[in-house]
Amino acid sequence: MENGSKLLLVLLKASEKAANIARVCRQNKSLFDLLIQEKSEAEKNPSFIRDFKTLADVLIQETIKHDIALEFPELAKVVQGEENNTFTNTLGETIIVEVCSTCLETTFLLARVMGNDTETANFLATEVHKNIQLKDVQTVQDIPNDFTLPIEDLGIWIDPIGIDRTNSKIVIDATGEYVHPAVDDKGLHCVTVLIGAYLKSTGLPVLGIVNKPFCELRTDQLWNGSCYWGYLETDTGKCYSSIVKDFVYDTDETSKTIFIGRSEDEDLKSKLRKAGFILIEIAGAGNKILNVALGMAAAYVLSKNSTYKWDTCAPQAILRSLGGGIVDYQKFLESTNLDDLDLKYSTTSANAANNGGLIAYRNVEMLLTLKQILC
Repeated sequence: MENGSKLLLVLLKASEKAANIARVCRQNKSLFDLLIQEKSEAEKNPSFIRDFKTLADVLIQETIKHDIALEFPELAKVVQGEENNTFTNTLGETIIVEVCSTCLETTFLLARVMGNDTETANFLATEVHKNIQLKDVQTVQDIPNDFTLPIEDLGIWIDPIGIDRTNSKIVIDATGEYVHPAVDDKGLHCVTVLIGAYLKSTGLPVLGIVNKPFCELRTDQLWNGSCYWGYLETDTGKCYSSIVKDFVYDTDETSKTIFIGRSEDEDLKSKLRKAGFILIEIAGAGNKILNVALGMAAAYVLSKNSTYKWDTCAPQAILRSLGGGIVDYQKFLESTNLDDLDLKYSTTSANAANNGGLIAYRNVEMLLTLKQILC
């Protein structure tokens, strides 16, 4: 198996392990009540009124890092994510959360976070150390064996529980909807685990995994998930994506649908409506971009700087594998052509925000149409 195919396999299994952790944390009330901790003022995203970090967030992020490093030690230092790996317990003790070499050691560490609740800590540690197989991942099984990537040129962005929620009075980011989902758990449908790999030499995403832990609530009140992935093999122009199986092919409605945020600029919305587009608000940046790739909308337009590299890297790779992409909104308005407008990624950037906003699109024709409407 070539190195790109091996990395894809590792990331798929890591995403499913992350999805399992998210499900067991959300579905076990006694566990979930222990895992909520409000972020400090320094850590809070200024775009949101309330911002929560959960142990699930940190644990998922560290588990993904750990599992990547086991197979690709050279990637250990280039995995970046939203959360730092510290957590403060009820005694005020600050603990570095990490995956230890054994389940028992991880249990003891987590128990310190959770007030010496060893039983619950073991429950979590067991999921962290579980051996996930490809058959456990809710995706198609035809993983290519000949996919190559320059591993030494890769960087990785992850978002352990990626989603946001907006309503007229309060805005809650990623963990917010996970912690306080909409009535009857409907809000959980937009939760995503995002893992994206990009080339450090170009800054462009080449491999993306979007795992949705909460797709279908079964009769036993447990959740089934779904996992989407795509890659672009740049040296040959070859692209592949298992996401194609779920395509909603262009209809009159989807080709005229654009996703936006609720706080979007009124002038921008007016221009789009006058051009005949239907504007729809759904939660989660990663979820919106995934649904553009699935054909649920022609584009996602965001003029605000409210998304981050961890939100966009993975779904951007999927869109690129299908011939689409994500461009910087402000550069798009200012440029006379469409060259070099893609969102790009770096291991050295101190600011992870997508400061110029974004446009996620399925095909270049839609981008040209938006150019005529918005510029």
